[in-house]
Amino acid sequence: MLLRRTPPPPLDAFVEWVWYSERDALPHRRERGLPTGRADIVIPLLQDEILRHDGEAMQHLRGGVVQGPHDRFSVRGTEGPSAVLGVHFKPGGAAALFDGALPALRNRTVLLEEVWGTSARELRESLQQAPTPAGKLRRMEQALWLRLRDAPSPDPMVVATLAALSRDPSQALIEPLQRASGCSPAQFIRRFEQAVGLTPKRYARVLRFGALLPALVRQGPRDWAQVAADGGYFDQSHLIHEFRRIAGITPGAYVPVAVDQPTHVVMRG
Repeated sequence: MLLRRTPPPPLDAFVEWVWYSERDALPHRRERGLPTGRADIVIPLLQDEILRHDGEAMQHLRGGVVQGPHDRFSVRGTEGPSAVLGVHFKPGGAAALFDGALPALRNRTVLLEEVWGTSARELRESLQQAPTPAGKLRRMEQALWLRLRDAPSPDPMVVATLAALSRDPSQALIEPLQRASGCSPAQFIRRFEQAVGLTPKRYARVLRFGALLPALVRQGPRDWAQVAADGGYFDQSHLIHEFRRIAGITPGAYVPVAVDQPTHVVMRG
């Protein structure tokens, strides 16, 4: 079961959706998580820990976690039955809730308690006690709203830059946006990274990559040269290089676990 919804205003300006997932054990033990450039909160409600692979080592993270913005794939353990609640932030939306910590969270997954203190543990206990999935989502939204009440407003320059990048990810160019912002290059990068957790160029690369995935979900023969051109890559070689760098696999090896989960890929072996 997967329940996902957009929260009501004003949370919808910061959060793409809150979700609840409940499942039995899967036939595979690991999944490759492809980056979105956004932050996520993941709180296990049935199992006691979240499993994340860091190179060759397995991280056993007990309790809720915050996954910082990534510009490369991560690996998660999928062993056993699971009930999990999560928050998927909008680009730049998590900055108001993590007190300037996003740049330090880049390509990292850490315990939510490290950022929010003991209130993270209390939140998990409250979510576990809610009798229904819908009730759990409401409690999560309430907790987010309480943290947002005193949060600073989003940086308008970053908001405008994100909107411009999203209009056509395949053609996203950073230098014209920097000049239009009126900031020096260093100021532009610093303010963007503080709000998003990635530098503008890193984020633009992930955005272009993510916009490509819906076309790759479709099965059947593909004209890779045309796929590369449509996606904003110089040529097929450039596409393959970027895909390997970001996803750790070639475009031809990309097979998501489901059409509606394009950033999850089963890992065999």
